Amino acid sequence: MKMLVSAILMASLVSPGSVAASDEIERLTGKDGGRSPAFTVNGPWMMEWSARSEFPLLASFEMRLYDAEADEFVGTVADLKGTGSGLKLFEKVGTFRLVIIAMHSEWDIRIKEVSNEEAAVIKRRAEGEPTILDTAHRAVSRVPEGSFESWRPDGNDTLLLFSDAGLRWRVLFSSACPGLESATAISFVMAARDGNVDQYDSILLDDGTRCYFDKAIPSVVQR
Repeated sequence: MKMLVSAILMASLVSPGSVAASDEIERLTGKDGGRSPAFTVNGPWMMEWSARSEFPLLASFEMRLYDAEADEFVGTVADLKGTGSGLKLFEKVGTFRLVIIAMHSEWDIRIKEVSNEEAAVIKRRAEGEPTILDTAHRAVSRVPEGSFESWRPDGNDTLLLFSDAGLRWRVLFSSACPGLESATAISFVMAARDGNVDQYDSILLDDGTRCYFDKAIPSVVQR
């Protein structure tokens, strides 16, 4: 059994949850630097990306967006040290190309168009105006502060939280949390964007990897 190590208050951005969308336009995977083929979008579009590494303390990842027809720099989409992931909405249409500048990183990038209605929902989330679905998801994906004393991983996709009476919560992640199974210390992170500073919505591993809760299932099972 592993004891609670620390809690961190962090402002949470739009979480990289699933987004209903049309067919995927492009999926790119690679290692270290590179240039993507040109891709064309005709309406609002999303870019979902992740960068991982066997050596997160040495890793870096930068992604730049260019107008492929004019060969002009549009902007930097991501720039980080270590590992991470993100989701970004774009409303500008056209033909684009990505340039990746990275070290000790393996990355995965997905590009897909979304409808105008979906884009509006995403913008409301980013501006702090929750939808009904947002509110429902938060209700089942957070753990109250002080409701457990110790923890134990169950693989890389489940975290068990215990109180003195026994198993208290079974926390599931939307995708595997790399490194969780072998972690000896984790920090529990509080969501601050919507004022719920007494609830955890994610964990932070020692190497900087942050993993968001998908479901927090209360339990009465005894140890």
